[in-house]
Amino acid sequence: MAVPRYYRVLTGARGITARQKYLDFLAGAQERALDPGVGEDRPESVALYVKPFAFPLPASHVLRESALSPSWEHCRNIAPTQQFVTAALGDDTAITIRSYKPARIIRTQKGPRQAQKRSDITGLPYRPYNNRSRSIPFGKNLANDTVASVGATLIAAYATTGFSARITPERT
Repeated sequence: MAVPRYYRVLTGARGITARQKYLDFLAGAQERALDPGVGEDRPESVALYVKPFAFPLPASHVLRESALSPSWEHCRNIAPTQQFVTAALGDDTAITIRSYKPARIIRTQKGPRQAQKRSDITGLPYRPYNNRSRSIPFGKNLANDTVASVGATLIAAYATTGFSARITPERT
């Protein structure tokens, strides 16, 4: 069973003051300042094409998916990536299935911890991580490829670049 968010605060393990501030926040008694931040604009998306694992498509058909441009620029040059996803449509026919979510590889670059901040909700100090993640969809290359086998191949290739990687399975 999953532990609910703020469990340690609710049980009083982080102090009664933090617990009361959190309960006030839930009740709407404590206003929280809106801070949209000063981050960068969202990068452009790139159309990518994959063959799904879950169901067969005719030989000349591929599914159209997308990834952010910086994600594709970083990942496309890692050795086996081009076998399982491509940005070139060629002679194939691209189709889109709204309910389909492709398998994805998520590459994480661990950054240094930031300076200590104070939570707006509980008032407790914390140190946020400065990680950057990028993900791209992937599909099968050969008829007998599986998400696990392709994922293991991609994770092994990404490990040599010094980044951690994980896969998420496709959903239909």
